[in-house]
Amino acid sequence: MDSSCFIIKLQHQIFRHSQANNFSTVPHKPFGYTFARAGNFFLFVTTIFTTFNVYAGSCQPLSSGTKISVPLAVAELRLVDCNREVLAAQRAHEAALADRVTAGQRPNPNLTIGASNINPRAGVGSGALKDKTIDSSVRLDQLIERGGKASLREQQADAAIRAAKADWQDVIRQQRLQLRQNYFELLYQQARIATQQEFASIARDGLMAAEVRLKSGDISVSEANRFRLDHARTQNDLRQAEVDARKAKLDFAKSIGADATALDLVALRVDLPEANKKDNLNAIAALNHLDRRADLVAAASRIEAAEAAKAIAASIATRDVTVSAQFDRWPTSAVNQQGTGNSFGLYFSIPLSVRHANEGELKRASVDLDIARDLLVRLRLQAGTEANASLDSWRAAAERASRTERDVIPLAREVARAAEFAYRNGATGVLDLLDARRTLKFSELETAQASSDAGKAWAQWSASTETMAESSIELNRTAPQ
Repeated sequence: MDSSCFIIKLQHQIFRHSQANNFSTVPHKPFGYTFARAGNFFLFVTTIFTTFNVYAGSCQPLSSGTKISVPLAVAELRLVDCNREVLAAQRAHEAALADRVTAGQRPNPNLTIGASNINPRAGVGSGALKDKTIDSSVRLDQLIERGGKASLREQQADAAIRAAKADWQDVIRQQRLQLRQNYFELLYQQARIATQQEFASIARDGLMAAEVRLKSGDISVSEANRFRLDHARTQNDLRQAEVDARKAKLDFAKSIGADATALDLVALRVDLPEANKKDNLNAIAALNHLDRRADLVAAASRIEAAEAAKAIAASIATRDVTVSAQFDRWPTSAVNQQGTGNSFGLYFSIPLSVRHANEGELKRASVDLDIARDLLVRLRLQAGTEANASLDSWRAAAERASRTERDVIPLAREVARAAEFAYRNGATGVLDLLDARRTLKFSELETAQASSDAGKAWAQWSASTETMAESSIELNRTAPQ
């Protein structure tokens, strides 16, 4: 067993112990968990151990062959190092760092060495190489940038680094949202399978009892066929639930880079914070700090990069100068009396703005700056709308989940128990019994779906209000050295 599997199994055992002792594990926006009691404290310690030892800078494979219970906190730790979209964003950030090195470099000088005036008829003369009758020259050219182009390139590269880092963080934010939604979908599919298995077992037992009663003449063939039909339907429902659960596991495994062990993964129950408590939501504070959201930070940084690019385009009007120094050697010999000895030259060259003055570059840079500013305005509006809408959705989903669990399920179970009792005592027919069973099954599935929807809505709210400062640990822990 590798170390990552040991940590996950250890966390699962502690998690089960905390659940058995009524300890709560409450997700805290936007990342990780808060641990209020002893059992949660030990889970927190093992999570920290996992963060800095098992998952630090590497994606450890999970063992296969057994069921692997993965708490949401552990899944989010694997996200940073194992999610392919996050790794691609990290590579983009590393590329931006490399571009900064390039931007800080000044033009290299050019060295030119040449030989000329080689006459095959007259020859080059005898003696050492320095005595040959060959004209030779050495030239050194150096471009001198003017107008602050070098510092402007550095400013543009620095802004691009900030944008790439914010993009990296935004990908983590988006992929964490996807991970959480996949996690809650898997929880629903697990509950759905359990419900379908329970009712498939009830239908199988009912069918066996009906076959016995049919043979004894207590019920008609038509009544027995209804039990057979109900059994066939429950088997189909169970099979479809298994297919959907398999897809949910694959989606979840893709989020944490555990595709090889996807079918062995098991999600654990998550207790959400109260959607209607102000102290838990702190909604006003969250909405007031949306400018620190990663996508908005990236957009603001791209405005800075566009401003630097426009300044670079404008600086083209300040012409660069190329300075050249040249040494020429024209030796004389018996076969070539035209030599003049050694000479030196100094040259300056500048571009002439005769046909154009790079107006196109400046115009394009201005348009790019306007596009970057428009993007930031649009993202700000979208972020505010998204945050408010997700808050309303979370509250509505939480109310629905609470209502179904508090009101619907008890009534459906009471109706089912009454129908079972009445059918056993001959007070009602088989249709009433099967209808009560179906109502209970649909109610339990609705409760599981409502709970999953509430979790997804919480994840959407959490992602819509997550800022750079709140989850900078991911970037600090995995930043390239």
